[in-house]
Amino acid sequence: MILSTVKRDMSHYLGELLVWEIEDYLRARSTRPQRARVARIRVPDRPAAEMIAADLEAGGSFHAAARRATALGMTLPDDLFGVVTRDEHPEVFDAVPGTTLPPKREGDGFLVIRLVAFES
Repeated sequence: MILSTVKRDMSHYLGELLVWEIEDYLRARSTRPQRARVARIRVPDRPAAEMIAADLEAGGSFHAAARRATALGMTLPDDLFGVVTRDEHPEVFDAVPGTTLPPKREGDGFLVIRLVAFES
């Protein structure tokens, strides 16, 4: 008897949780956030950036890719996590959280960026 009540309550809770996530997603899409939290790896050249991007596209961990790139001496000084604005990186705001964007030239190197979340 208790088990069936728990299953019923769990199902109801998971349904409500899904509704909340959908509402959050729709709210974020309608308010056009101006800032986003990202993970990033800065490297000196396109081949290094493409190697990292290929590893990530194959399902590799962003943190592991950053550690490996650092160990191989491929990275340029930068913070692994940061906040970007719509003016700095408009392409980030067309993505879905969890997306790794293609390598992009910036300054004296290339960036590989993964969108973590939008800020409201």
